Amino acid sequence: MDGAVIEEENEVAARLGVEELAAVRELALRAHPDVVAELVGGGSVAEVVASLEPARAAYRRVVEMAGAAKGPIASVVPVVPAGGVAALAVDPEALPATEKIRRGLAGRGAR
Repeated sequence: MDGAVIEEENEVAARLGVEELAAVRELALRAHPDVVAELVGGGSVAEVVASLEPARAAYRRVVEMAGAAKGPIASVVPVVPAGGVAALAVDPEALPATEKIRRGLAGRGAR
């Protein structure tokens, strides 16, 4: 950037309040969706503009890492059936008599 342009931006930034600088940051984020938003910021307009390129580079690195890791991560994710845990099969012959009675009464709604 030209020295005069930077000087002019710094003068404008000095007049800007915190709210106005936050509005400039939000505008920059809307104009550049391909950046890591947490890395965009600064105390002046020039600093906000200067932070866009490193934030864009960080975003590209994250996208590349996510793309490279897509295969192994996808194969590790377990498949869970809808409804949660499958019902366990119980052999009635293996249950003690008291458990059979308890289950029979619970099935009727009696206590």
